[in-house]
Amino acid sequence: MDLQDSSSAIDLAIDKVGIVGVEKKVEIIQEENKKYSFYPKISALISLPAQQRGIHMSRSSETIEEVINDVVFKPASSIEIIADRIVKRLLEQHPYTTKVEVKLEGKIIIQVRESEQRAIQKAYKVSSFAKAKKNISGDITFNYFISGTALGMTCCPCALELSAEYAEEIIKNRKDIEIPEKTLEKLLNIWPLSSHNQRSKGTIILQINDLNNHKIDVLDIIDVIEGSMSGKIQSVLKRPEEARLVREAHLKPLFSEDVIREMAKNFMLKFADINLEDRFKVIFKIESYESIHPHNVYSEMKTTIGELRAVTNREK
Repeated sequence: MDLQDSSSAIDLAIDKVGIVGVEKKVEIIQEENKKYSFYPKISALISLPAQQRGIHMSRSSETIEEVINDVVFKPASSIEIIADRIVKRLLEQHPYTTKVEVKLEGKIIIQVRESEQRAIQKAYKVSSFAKAKKNISGDITFNYFISGTALGMTCCPCALELSAEYAEEIIKNRKDIEIPEKTLEKLLNIWPLSSHNQRSKGTIILQINDLNNHKIDVLDIIDVIEGSMSGKIQSVLKRPEEARLVREAHLKPLFSEDVIREMAKNFMLKFADINLEDRFKVIFKIESYESIHPHNVYSEMKTTIGELRAVTNREK
């Protein structure tokens, strides 16, 4: 008998035990030959009954190795599929467990076109979290959580408004300049005015439970995040591109609270045709790295697809 199968000294069940921090490289191949590399840290945790001394740890590490090696011969079209394969293999290898959790978290490297003349590689932080729970009858329920994180640029609406008020006051106090009120109002809407900007990090976490019917591309989640900011930051900018990006960001000034709501709205528009269940949880986060303060600004909203659907239907 293996030592792991011997009786425990104290009959206390353990919620999670396993391995964490396993580093691997995985190739994700999607339709139309879309491909990207994923460099995750993997954790594989299971529950342990009160009477059993330990889990068979080598089975967990072997499971990860086997699944990752299988991907070479049986490509995965999403990160969730890899997490799902590991979860199901762990259930087979550990028949005594009732709960399994697998998390893959790391960066994907993709080729993107920042302009008509230039294509570059960009890295995004993504994660997939798969959970399985087995009841007394042996029935198993699965839940999956998909997460994507991306950076963007935000422009402070408050500072922009203060700049407009300051410019108006300066012009009105000048004795050598006479501009009619309506003309001045038009000019203030045309002239570039200053504000302070932030590099902001947005994150969306979504729950699903069916990998066949709830197909969510993490790259689409990243598109939602980037499209919800004042501007989309770029790795390389020539002077005309830099000027255009700053102007565009100032035309769409947003508080962090605005970005959260923009992400929620754009998320529902992006995935309107996917049959996401009302009960599914979704979390929106943003952290803005302040340029004129010694602190960062953070906003978060936890909601469900049903709550978002009700609000967006009212807005139509």
